[in-house]
Amino acid sequence: MIKKTLLTCSLLAVMATVSAGPKRREVVKDTIVNAPAERMLQTVERFYYQFQACPDSLFGWAYLNFDPQPKKEEKPTKESRNAIQLIYKDRVYDPVLKTGDVAIDMYVLGVRWWKDQHLGTKCNHPEAGVYPLKAHMTATYSGSVLEGGDVIFVLTPIDSARTHVHYEFGLTFGRVLATFVSDKIWQNAIEWRFVYILNNLVEYAETGTVAVKERR
Repeated sequence: MIKKTLLTCSLLAVMATVSAGPKRREVVKDTIVNAPAERMLQTVERFYYQFQACPDSLFGWAYLNFDPQPKKEEKPTKESRNAIQLIYKDRVYDPVLKTGDVAIDMYVLGVRWWKDQHLGTKCNHPEAGVYPLKAHMTATYSGSVLEGGDVIFVLTPIDSARTHVHYEFGLTFGRVLATFVSDKIWQNAIEWRFVYILNNLVEYAETGTVAVKERR
């Protein structure tokens, strides 16, 4: 009990040392993909489906080349890329409604702050042949950790072999987590992952795979 109390006090002390960040954070990117719009759309829909139905599968391509898990003896800090971690648990997917529900535990600085939070998702897919193609996945969360999220791809053909991709990945944090997520933590622990996902999806659309990169 004393140990748990000390951990709680330590976390509160950490939160007190950082300025409260905005509740809404976004990554917005535009890029050119050397692939037809329909192929990029297939890649996006593969990502959406696996995110909803079998998120562990994403580590084989969309999440490939993320930094390895730290050694057990290494303590995460506010400067770490693993300052905030999500552990996927139970999954439920409805293929007719294209809705998903994933139970997650959230760890902050190596300590589990929230258990069995539910991430619900719903996908809106574009009508075939109607350009630009817009695919939108929305997310809702149980509890007060996060208030919602969006992943948006808008695909505009440039020609038969190239596509302009507009990408938005946004999260609205709950009050407590918004207090913890400073600009530095957002950049070090969260933002880079969203950029990495886009790069991996582009590579998959262009080549049909994501290559393992040499670690530096």
